[in-house]
Amino acid sequence: MRKVIMVTGGATGIGKACAVRMAKKGYDVLIAYNRSVQPALALKEELEACGVRCEIFKVNVADENEVKELLAFCREKFGRLDALVNSAGMTRFIPFPDLDAVTTEVWEDLLETNLMGTFFCCREAAKLMKESGGGVMVNVASLAGMRVSGSSLPYGVSKAGVIMMTKSLAMTLAPEIRVNSVSPGMVEGTAWYRDREGFDVDAHNARQALEIPVGRVATAEDVADTICFLLSDEGAYLTGVNIPIDGGRGERMP
Repeated sequence: MRKVIMVTGGATGIGKACAVRMAKKGYDVLIAYNRSVQPALALKEELEACGVRCEIFKVNVADENEVKELLAFCREKFGRLDALVNSAGMTRFIPFPDLDAVTTEVWEDLLETNLMGTFFCCREAAKLMKESGGGVMVNVASLAGMRVSGSSLPYGVSKAGVIMMTKSLAMTLAPEIRVNSVSPGMVEGTAWYRDREGFDVDAHNARQALEIPVGRVATAEDVADTICFLLSDEGAYLTGVNIPIDGGRGERMP
């Protein structure tokens, strides 16, 4: 029986890159998506062409009951779960000094999706993983959770919470389940800017590359490489670890 991976936010960007890589390794794949229905359908077709089974499921990870339905679907369709990548997330673009723009609604949206949603998925996935004999989880945090940077203050706080939650879950779920996180810096080819009308992403990435020691912005595949290592047997002795994927930017003096 093939192993099964579930990827939240799996229809696009980092999640999609992970799904493709793990399918090529022979994993059956469950893609959890929210808004990206057409990309999810296209990815399902692409992965099935690799000779593996792929299912898709629409879910708002911030809704505890919907996450429970997602895992019930996984149990029904696959009967097991071996790996989880939590890449679903959202942001709001607010300059750090504009504290008045950081409303209750903003806090609720970002914390519920980025932090609580990740927790709900880990909690429910852990139940099926234990039934399956164990597993491994990787949560996608952000460099903004490690240093004062990113799209907004609440975003950075939510991702810092993901890092600490990862460490706590690693201790809680050991030894049956390993839990790690990655903290990407700027990543091209993702939709983090999709709500910014008229945003010049190419010019932005070019400016960012000047601040990155390796000289370029990361790709979704760069991030997926590290995630898939953490999921693999080669990463079997790692748990509670957060790995920055930032081309050295986090170590550069401001």
